[in-house]
This record gives sequence, structure tokens and C-alpha cells, in this order.
Amino acid sequence: MGCKVNQYESARIAEELWERGFDIAGDDEPLDVCVVNTCSVTQVAAAKSRNAIRRIRRRCPRALIVVTGCGTEADRSAVESVPEIDLVVANSEKDRIADYILERFAGQGGFSLPHPRLEGGFLYNNGRVRALLKVQDGCDNFCSYCIIPYTRGKPRSRPAQDVLGEARRLAEAGYREVVVTGICIGAYDSGGLRLADLLGQLACIDGIERIRLSSIEPGDVDEALVELLRTEPRICRHLHLPLQSGDDDILRAMNRPYTAAEYVRILDRVRSAVPELAVTTDVIVGFPGETEEQFRRTVELVESLRFAKVHVFPFSPRRGTPAVDMPNQVPQKEKDRRVHELISVSEKLQRDFAEGYVGREVDVLVEGARPKDGWAEGLTDTYLRVSFPCSESLEGQIVKVRVVRANSFGAEGERV
Repeated sequence: MGCKVNQYESARIAEELWERGFDIAGDDEPLDVCVVNTCSVTQVAAAKSRNAIRRIRRRCPRALIVVTGCGTEADRSAVESVPEIDLVVANSEKDRIADYILERFAGQGGFSLPHPRLEGGFLYNNGRVRALLKVQDGCDNFCSYCIIPYTRGKPRSRPAQDVLGEARRLAEAGYREVVVTGICIGAYDSGGLRLADLLGQLACIDGIERIRLSSIEPGDVDEALVELLRTEPRICRHLHLPLQSGDDDILRAMNRPYTAAEYVRILDRVRSAVPELAVTTDVIVGFPGETEEQFRRTVELVESLRFAKVHVFPFSPRRGTPAVDMPNQVPQKEKDRRVHELISVSEKLQRDFAEGYVGREVDVLVEGARPKDGWAEGLTDTYLRVSFPCSESLEGQIVKVRVVRANSFGAEGERV
């Protein structure tokens, strides 16, 4: 459930279980074990995690249900009160889940412990095209709406050699793109080696054609990173820079470490160095105290900054964060109206972004190829999704495509 870091960690748990002798069940197959990696970023996400647990129990009454993730820290009592759960593993102990599961199996009659696999390999990312690569965990920004610093703890960086070793294994397995992810990747520091240094070393690994960054805080885009974006062709020309609001008073209440003008200066600086850069963002609407005038400032700023896409979220009160007790909570109906309006703005910006590529040739890393349907699709390094007619399997290849039209999800083209 939840973010890219959770996706990465879930895949690593699955890999560990596979190596210890378990098979990965299909969607409709019976289960002996199910690990639910919960999300708690909002109250809604926490509820979805608990509902998923109940659905799994109804589907597989005898399965061992193991629950971990941020929900075990933020909502420990709520999680432990769910009767369908057999075992709760703290977020900090995720890497021991396989041990705990095998201990449980050893103590139950009627089960045969699996034998570890001695050869082969587990495909722990989706397909052999793009792989998540976690480099960092934790955050100490303490935005007033966010529970993550309380569930993930202080920033911690993986040793660079571990990261590089995993990237080499991914390249050997055939992955063409890695997505560098973490809770606060701009805080990466491994013995003085910062994020830009790590990316530069990743770019030297044979077989990795693209290196994409997940979300990074605006203030963490330093000159070294900008220079790397400008000069290293393997670094994708795409940044996801959370804005959250275009009003300074709301940003201050959110405990965001910049003003709207400072955000604009950061963006202008990066775009002047990398003109083709695509920028996506996050915006929260309906934060406590947000007036219509303040919301209008956000809309106007979003329109002026020409984002390639805007992820719009209504403010969700989260127990354990300062924002939950702030006065002047915005009514849900008003939040819904503002969300709808800003999504409409985002759709127009997304269409404008795609229209800017019509008539141009782009390199597309093919993720899905459907020879029977006669179509393939994938992403450019600027995160434009392009589909094009194709009668052969090109998955994992980078092909040149001429964009002929924009559509509701990205663009359509023809192979050059």
C-alpha cells in the first residue's frame, strides 16, 4: 500500500521469502501467507489498509496474515485491534519478516517448511524495464500535516556501495531504468557522498540507460544536481518538486521551508540550466484556514509555472500531526470543489505539455508491448507517456517515436 518506498520494501520482502523457498501466489490462488505493508499517510489510507486485511481474511480463512508498514507505528492500537491479523511487525523490523514467518510455520503442525532456493533469481520489480532503487529512509522536516517523520524516524542513508551493488544486479537482470527513491532523497549522505555524487556513479553502470528521481524537496535541488541534469544524458530530465500551496501564510502553517517566491526562483534556476526539464508537483487544497483568496493564489501560481502534471490532494486530518487541531478546518464540500477545479487546471497543463511534443521525435522506453493489439507504450525521459502502433515485442527497448497528437493520457506517435 502507499508510496514508492513501500512498493520497494514490499518487493524486497517478497524476494527474501522467495529465496527462503516460498512461491509467490497469483491473484486468484490460495495463500498460506500474506504480508500487508500498510500506509498511514492519511486517515483514508490507514482505513484502506485495514479493509484490505479484512478482504484477505475472507478470501483465505487459514492464511497467516502479517502486517507491517507505517500503520504499525502511527495506528498501532487500531492495527492490533483488527482480529484478522496474526502477526504485527514494526516498520523498523521489516527486514526480519521472513524469519518471523518461518518461526511461526515451525511452531504450527501440518505445515512443511519450504527449502531455500539455491539458484535462479527473483524478479522483484514489475517487469524488466523500470526498477525502484531505495537509497534513503526517514525525514525530519516535520511538515505540520505529515505523519511520516513519526512513523519512519530520522533520515538514514544506505551505504553507497550497497546502492551501487544493487544497481549493478538490476542492470545484469536486464533493467534499463532505475527510479531512485526514498522518503527524503535530498538528505542522502553516505560518508560525505551526497545525492548528486551517487547519481553520477549510478550513471557509470553499464546497462542502466536511465536514472529517474522520485520526489525531491525544492530546497534540496543544489547546484551539483542541476549540473548533473544539464550534462549527464542518463539522468532523466524530470523533477517532481512538491509545491503544496501557492500562498505564503498557508506554506508557513504547513511548516514548509520556502515561500512561493523562493519556489519560483528555484524552478527558474533549474529551467534556465535545463530548458527541456519536465516538472511535476503536489498540491494540498483545503488546508486549515485556507481562504478562497489563498486558494486562488495557488491556482494562479500553478497555471503560471506550467507544470507537466499536478497531483491534487484534499487536506486529510491525520491524528498525531499539528494540523489536525488547527482552527478553521475547511468543510469537505468546499475541499471537494477546490480539488475538482485544480484537477481541471492540471488536465489542461498536462494536455499543453503533451501538445508541445507534437511533430517532435522522442526516445521511448517501451514498458508494454501488445503485438496482438498492434500497440506499444512507454515513457520518455521527461515522463511523457507515448503509445504507438507496433506489431512486434519491444518491451525494454528504447525506440524513437515521432509524436503525432496529444490525448487524455499523454500522446500518440509513430515509430521512426
